[in-house]
Amino acid sequence: MKNILKISILGISILLVSCITTKGTDSKNNEKENIASVNTKEMEEKGFIKGTITLTEKSRGCQYIISVEKYKDKLDPINLHDFFKTEIPEKIWVKYNSLRMKSRCNEARPVSITEIQKRVD
Repeated sequence: MKNILKISILGISILLVSCITTKGTDSKNNEKENIASVNTKEMEEKGFIKGTITLTEKSRGCQYIISVEKYKDKLDPINLHDFFKTEIPEKIWVKYNSLRMKSRCNEARPVSITEIQKRVD
């Protein structure tokens, strides 16, 4: 009788411990998603737009092109190297001003970057 009681208490305690650890891992994943969505809202409220930088070898005038997700627009940043001296990230948050100058390439319009930050997705 004592053995059955000990085994049942041990079994119940194992079940309780296993349920608690499962809840912890789910909340960690949800927490990361919430942080990413808060960061996105915060950056958009500050006036930043999501963008992706691509290196273009086929275009003569512009070495880098920024694809802006919000407007489905392609931009030729004339001052990108002022912000990134060595490694240029692929995903960014960007604020820019349009320029009234002749385009350096046919695929994108020239812009001057006012602020830029690396984006972590």
